[in-house]
Amino acid sequence: MLNRSLLVDGVNEIFVVATRISLVTFLLTLYCAKEFFSEINKEYFLKGTLTGFLAITIPGWTFIYALKSISSGLQSIFISTIPMFTVFWVFFVYKEEKITRLKVISVFIGLSGLILLFASGATGLSNDGDLITGGLLALIGVQGLALSNITNKKDSQYIPARTYLLAQWIASTAFSLILFFILGGEVEILNRSQALRLSGLVFIDIFNYSLFFYTIKRLSATFTTLVDYVVPIVGIYVGYIFLDEVINNIFFVTLFFIFISLYLAVKDEARSLD
Repeated sequence: MLNRSLLVDGVNEIFVVATRISLVTFLLTLYCAKEFFSEINKEYFLKGTLTGFLAITIPGWTFIYALKSISSGLQSIFISTIPMFTVFWVFFVYKEEKITRLKVISVFIGLSGLILLFASGATGLSNDGDLITGGLLALIGVQGLALSNITNKKDSQYIPARTYLLAQWIASTAFSLILFFILGGEVEILNRSQALRLSGLVFIDIFNYSLFFYTIKRLSATFTTLVDYVVPIVGIYVGYIFLDEVINNIFFVTLFFIFISLYLAVKDEARSLD
């Protein structure tokens, strides 16, 4: 919602994403620098670079451009598909984590809701927007997050947490600054309201990413991503209240499928943890 509000205010998306990622990295450096410089080596940095590209660079840039074509509420629905794609990539990449029949069924139910959403053409914007462009960009970002769930789970078991975390953000900052100059980004002067919203995005990133990172070390990749199912409800109604976004009936149909998917996945995961 904060991202879209900045775009509505006319702040350039290139500046928003590059500044946001750079500021997060600066603040994390203050917290993680001591351990990072004492523990970092080539292997850790390369692994952090890969995960940073998947988890931060790809969604950071694709999500901001998706918001030019779809509402923040609709994008939150796409974000809620991370668990189903995590299961897909776990099956092909991370063989150590068991994928049960019930979990596969939950994926197909959630995917059915996504198909219905695409078929509707609804964008959540009063000026129509473009579901194909916005939806595909959002799904590309989702793939990055789904894959990063797996690399985070594997690498965080032996790479020191602060070292791995900062390596991801440093690499993503480098990627983002390169894109900033390639795409012709320009430094902008923000007013107080815009600066506060951008600062809010920075601190939300630090809190959410750090919490997620420490959680995934202790739980499975698919279980950790189940928290993404609470995103659509918040995203849809916050966008409706503060940004005058449109709530289409198909959103509720899609959420119905997603919640069934959530119930089955959580039930299966709880059974496996017993």
